Amino acid sequence: MEKGLDSYRLKLIALVFMILDHIHTYLLHSQPEFISLITRFVAPLFLYLMIDGFYHTRSRKKFLIRLFVVGIIMKIVNYAIFEVFSRIDPVKYDYYLDWNDIILTLAFLFAFVWCLENVRQRKRKILNIFLAIITAILSIFCEGGIYLLPIAFVVWFFHEKKHLQLVGISVWCIVILVFGLYNYFTAKPCDLYHYLCMDSQWAMISVIPFILLYNGKRGKNTAFSKYMFYVIYPLHLWILLILYLKFIVT
Repeated sequence: MEKGLDSYRLKLIALVFMILDHIHTYLLHSQPEFISLITRFVAPLFLYLMIDGFYHTRSRKKFLIRLFVVGIIMKIVNYAIFEVFSRIDPVKYDYYLDWNDIILTLAFLFAFVWCLENVRQRKRKILNIFLAIITAILSIFCEGGIYLLPIAFVVWFFHEKKHLQLVGISVWCIVILVFGLYNYFTAKPCDLYHYLCMDSQWAMISVIPFILLYNGKRGKNTAFSKYMFYVIYPLHLWILLILYLKFIVT
């Protein structure tokens, strides 16, 4: 029996928890609060598998183009949904739209890692250092980018050194937690449990067990396994967004 979990199976698990997280956010008014903690591993897991796939994909260029195309399409459709269904003041659009387009974040981080790898391989070092800085900055302005950027660097820098990747991810999550606790005890805006559930990026550390389970294999290789994330991610979010705007938000 094969040990561990391959990329395909891990993505299926992540997709289930991703949908749970978005239902929790859109339709359940973020209740119960602890759901935000148990789903926080999803984005870093997709990022980890993407960077591992960076070293195995047949065409990095096609992979990157696919990410950007889907990410941009999602932005456009998001705006269209808001125009048709929203009663929200247009000045608030950016807050809601930037909230849900992790594919665009992954696109910039894939480009960031590609530039770093070119520097490591001594390919047009000056140009790629410049491009790495630009893509890193752009990723920060995308959903979750400010939290995922350090993880992307750690996973790339310690490629094929899983124990060091895990140490780096752990340190970064502890830094986020310490910073969050500092803010909490400085202001004490609510009870600690509520605050840690609301400011929950530190819980990305929960990705570690899934990385440990990863056996480095791709798993099922079909059109469905290749494109399921690009279809399921935007489609379920558009459905939830329409329901949210139509029946819940005022």
